[in-house]
Amino acid sequence: MEDWNLHPLKGEHLHVRCCAHMLNLVVNDGMKEMHESISKIRNAIRYVRASPSRMNRFKNFIKEARIQDKCTVQLDVSTRWNSTYTMLESGLKFQKAFKRLGERDTEYALMQGGIPRNIDWDNAKHFMEFLKIFHDVTKSVSGSLLVTSSQYFHEFCKILRVFKTSCGSRDPLFGSMAERMKLKYDKYWGNIKNINMMIFVAVVLDPRYKLKFVNFSFEKLYDKDDADFLGAKVKETFSKMFECYMNVNNGDRSFTSATTDGASDVGVPDGDMAGDFFKEVHFHEIINKNEVDLYLMDGLEKPRDQNTFDILNWWKVNSSKYPILSQIARDVLAMSVSTVASESAFSTGGRVLNNYRSSLTLKTIEALICTQNWLRASPMTTDFEKLIEEFEKLELEIAPTGEDEDESGVDSD
Repeated sequence: MEDWNLHPLKGEHLHVRCCAHMLNLVVNDGMKEMHESISKIRNAIRYVRASPSRMNRFKNFIKEARIQDKCTVQLDVSTRWNSTYTMLESGLKFQKAFKRLGERDTEYALMQGGIPRNIDWDNAKHFMEFLKIFHDVTKSVSGSLLVTSSQYFHEFCKILRVFKTSCGSRDPLFGSMAERMKLKYDKYWGNIKNINMMIFVAVVLDPRYKLKFVNFSFEKLYDKDDADFLGAKVKETFSKMFECYMNVNNGDRSFTSATTDGASDVGVPDGDMAGDFFKEVHFHEIINKNEVDLYLMDGLEKPRDQNTFDILNWWKVNSSKYPILSQIARDVLAMSVSTVASESAFSTGGRVLNNYRSSLTLKTIEALICTQNWLRASPMTTDFEKLIEEFEKLELEIAPTGEDEDESGVDSD
């Protein structure tokens, strides 16, 4: 790829770690030593879901407790930490029903390992609140129909703040979990010199934040020396990106002619040495006013609604004011979209980069990846509650021994 001489800065910042995958590894490490409370709730849910007769009995307790939620309890999968979050979330909704089950079902009350008590449900609530932070961050950075590259840094800051508060927590439970997560986190992003600067450049290219927000965040999260180093490094990388794109555009006739055409306003007749001189000076003044400095000196954008702000459209509207930066923004802000799409196209889809695919042009690869990603992420209207009810009916149909179990009074696992 270096021989192609098409990638800015010779591919120095080409490799970007998948933030969602990294978070998955971090949280999995933190939850290796599963707390006793989570194990009790898992066993309780497994007991309820073991047979249709138990589920029907549990539904009766739900009605008695006057719980209006139409969902059901969900059992987690050991390889997916976010399913543990979903399990705790669903279990907490039916805490009163589980209490009634413990009072009236002897087999459940004498279950090996014990049934969840009030202290276990309280612990589960704290666990869920802690995991919800990482659950929301994962959803935020895994989006495929929105610009997620500018979100990386915001979530990066959120995670670091969670670690700073939790690692020093007096609660040994969350303190030890946070410390295990922090160790895994430091393996990927602990060395600030190894962090891909494009994560920060993407935020600088957001007109609502720019370099001011990046430096402000560094000061809050790092020691002064590290904050100063990172701030200078981001500014240096941003300037290098501008110089690289500027050099490319200097060879672009359309860009050069469009810029030099504006120099005719200086009032010097064409065709003489002075005219060529003033055109050249005016051209370099436009470029060397340095879009980077002009952009950073301009005030921050203050949209009426932060949630509906379209950063790509902003750069499209301001492309005449910042012609080179708008090109950088287009490429950098599309960075994470290509990363997420490439995983779905070539990894989870079971495909590999063979000789044919590796010989495709960059634009063709980007088009294929993004198109497939958008198609896979098409919004679907699904009634999950209806699907759950149909699934439960199917369970009853394929398990005709449920009535026998009721008559005998013995449940099979």
